[in-house]
Amino acid sequence: MNMLSHFRRYQHWLHLAGILWLNVYLVRQIFSIEFSAQPQSMHGFWMAIARLADGHWWTPHWWPYWYGGMPFELTYAPLLPWLTKHLGLHTVFGLSLCLGPLALYWFAWRPTGKAGWSFVAAIVYSLTAPTELLFPDASFDWRHLGDARRMYLQIVWDETPHYLALGFLFLGWRWWAVALAALANAFGVMGAILLGLCWCVVSGEWRKVALAGVLGYLVVCPFYPPSMLPLLRANAALFPGTAWSAASAWGLAGTVVGMALLWALSRRLPSYGRFFLLLTFLFAVIPWLEVRWGSHFVLQPMRYKIELEFALVLSAVFTVAALVDRTPIWCRALLGLALLWPASEQVIRIRRFSKELVRSSDADGMVEYRAARWIEQNIPRKLVFAPGSIAQWMNAFSNVKQYTGGSYPTAPTTMQQTLMWAVFSETEADRAIALLQQAGVEAFVVSGRNSSEFWKPYAKPEIFVDRLELLWEEQGTRIYAVPRQGTIAVEWHDDNHFFAAGPGTTPVNWHVGWRAFRADGSSSPITANAQGQIVVNEPVLLAYDGGLEAKLCRAVSVLTLLGCIAWPLWRRRKLPVNH
Repeated sequence: MNMLSHFRRYQHWLHLAGILWLNVYLVRQIFSIEFSAQPQSMHGFWMAIARLADGHWWTPHWWPYWYGGMPFELTYAPLLPWLTKHLGLHTVFGLSLCLGPLALYWFAWRPTGKAGWSFVAAIVYSLTAPTELLFPDASFDWRHLGDARRMYLQIVWDETPHYLALGFLFLGWRWWAVALAALANAFGVMGAILLGLCWCVVSGEWRKVALAGVLGYLVVCPFYPPSMLPLLRANAALFPGTAWSAASAWGLAGTVVGMALLWALSRRLPSYGRFFLLLTFLFAVIPWLEVRWGSHFVLQPMRYKIELEFALVLSAVFTVAALVDRTPIWCRALLGLALLWPASEQVIRIRRFSKELVRSSDADGMVEYRAARWIEQNIPRKLVFAPGSIAQWMNAFSNVKQYTGGSYPTAPTTMQQTLMWAVFSETEADRAIALLQQAGVEAFVVSGRNSSEFWKPYAKPEIFVDRLELLWEEQGTRIYAVPRQGTIAVEWHDDNHFFAAGPGTTPVNWHVGWRAFRADGSSSPITANAQGQIVVNEPVLLAYDGGLEAKLCRAVSVLTLLGCIAWPLWRRRKLPVNH
């Protein structure tokens, strides 16, 4: 009895230690890797921000390296790049892979009070990929149920910020959890809304959830300013897979009706059962509508399979728990022993996959690295148009300024995105060159059909042969010079200041935070052209201060953060002292 009481006293720590040990064991080599080339991924974006951000995290700064320039807060949610700068990218991958199962245990235990079954749920989540049964990434196969999908998506693709966001959200309905989730990824913002909605429907804790959401947003508003919302909508409207349509409205209406019916039919379930059921329904409907009818009321609906994975595990495990808990203890013991063998086989399988997947490599073997280094060493001051993975990795290896690069949902102007995709799809060299000159591009990277560049987005890369001066060539990848026409030269002093030899159009995007000054220090007016670029009337020095919105958001963030810290301390001092 004494041992049993000790176990119950420390069961949470023992469960958490077991979950942590398992997940560290599965990916332990990742903590010692410095670089593992995945050219198809967004890893280059995060490394670039980590390398070039300096003090941009705290004060308004311009980011001149992508899309002709943008405010730093539009580059990407800051948490992963900031952690990458201080811990290293692959260490962050490892920590994220461990955080998810730990957070799921905590998320399950809080409403259920069932520590043992919450531990089982965390282990099942660590070792399976249940979404492959409903929405397989490839052709359906029962063997995919045991795939290490979570590991693959983080180490090979782009989903580490998404998993980090969910991990923080599952720590509880607190302002700091919402803030950390939002700082990790924009999916953290939508995840907080959807999870909070389901919890409010079940529990009625509207005030608690709403307060956590509002305070969390106010803390992170410098990185999600109000002006970002219309920008997200405008960029989403450019692509059929993300644009709002009549099908989106019908899909949203059907989802609301389905949620209401499910809530009404599940009254006899315990509150946590209703919550898990609503979550599973909601996160299953989002990708199902996209697959079945092309209907989407959230951006990138197929990526909500990550949330669905959490919900499916919780619903499945606690449904089994409701049945198994009615059986005698010896039946439960036999079931547990019977499951040890497939669990151990899964551990061996995933560990082997991990060792094959996570390997150290050298950056200099990538064409992305060699192209970036050549440009920086030979034409460092020119604005570059680069394709696919070369653009994605350019600033991880160099300080080259691009007209491409970046994550498209927050591209500062839709005209830039339209021009970029027009160049990629163009079949006439003269029209493509005219577009490049209109953007102010001076160097043009083309990945041919045999290039080792990953994405190869050009419809006809061969049309540029003998039409432009060839500067560099390697294995089907070429860099051409583009004669300047239509824009004026600029000279960057630092990220926030450049000199424009006006009058004329600069190849830099306009923003309300830019100010222009003559040589005597007096202000000079600037405007924007149809492409969203800065137009100056004379030679001027331009300085970026973020504008009023950036300054207000930072002030609100600091005041909210101080208030969130000070309020509980003040309340504690006000409580009566019992003698």
